[in-house]
Amino acid sequence: MMRPAETELTVLVDDVRTFRDARPALLARTSGEALALFDQLADRRIDHLWLDFELIGGDTAQPVVDHLVRTASTGNPVDIGQIHVHTACIREGHQMWLDLQTAGYTVAVSYAARMWRHTNYGPDSKTT
Repeated sequence: MMRPAETELTVLVDDVRTFRDARPALLARTSGEALALFDQLADRRIDHLWLDFELIGGDTAQPVVDHLVRTASTGNPVDIGQIHVHTACIREGHQMWLDLQTAGYTVAVSYAARMWRHTNYGPDSKTT
């Protein structure tokens, strides 16, 4: 029998971080990768979605937030158990939290700096 943690689906949208505890997660380094990942997952439930605001090359998680808000406004939200906003950009993080919560998602802000391992993003880094 599988324990619940082994069956949970976690998605991390972050340009430089991974989980220090090496928990399994699908990783998107850009908003485009995150949106493509949502398409690949189709109707699968995402138990935990971790969102950083600032991504590489001037990209942000705003297109991801916009997508989630738009799908919720049509009555067909992405099935997400918990969204975790973990950005150092306080104003933008608060706005993401507010937009997502207003759209009906369960959202928390996380400042647990010790849970992250920073990695370098480059052509050889693994995503999704």
